Amino acid sequence: MRTYLIDEEKSEVIVDLTRTKVHSSELVEFDFSTIEDNELKDQKTIFVRQLCGQYFVSEDNKRWSKVSRQDLPSRMLNVNRVFDVYRGYKPSGLSGGNEGELLTQMPGKIVKILPQVGDTVEAGQTLIILEAMKMENEIKCGVNGVVKTIHVSEGDALEQGVLMMEIEAN
Repeated sequence: MRTYLIDEEKSEVIVDLTRTKVHSSELVEFDFSTIEDNELKDQKTIFVRQLCGQYFVSEDNKRWSKVSRQDLPSRMLNVNRVFDVYRGYKPSGLSGGNEGELLTQMPGKIVKILPQVGDTVEAGQTLIILEAMKMENEIKCGVNGVVKTIHVSEGDALEQGVLMMEIEAN
C-alpha cells in the first residue's frame, strides 16, 4: 500500500509497503520501499515488536530502538519532523493543484474511472484507479463535492502533472 508522509513545509516521503509477515502476536516484519522523483530509492526490511504496551523497531531483529508514541493513522513523528500520514492517497489539494483537482503524481495508465460527471463524492472516496510502476494506485478525493469535469478516459497513458478530474467542493 502506498503511503504519503507530508510535513509542514509540504515536503513528502512516499513509502510503498510491499510485504507484511506476522511472526507472532508480538513481532511483525515489513518490507517497504521509498520513492523519490518517481524512482525507487530505498528498499528495507524492518521488524516491529510490542513489549509491555510499547513499540520497538529493528532493521536486523537484534538491536532495537524504542518508537516514540504515535498519533496514528493521521500523524507521525520522526526525530524533529512531524508528518501528516495519508494511506493509499494524497489529497488533491497537496499535489500542486487546487483543492478539487486530481493531478497525476507519476506517469501511469488509467485503469478505471469510477464516478461520472454530476456524481456526488466524499473525501477519501476512490475516484480513479491508475496503474503506475506495475501497481494499481487508488486516486482518492480530497474534498466532499460533485464531479464537475473528467478530462481522461480509461486506457489513457498519462505523464506526471496531468489534470484528470475536477471536483466542485460543497
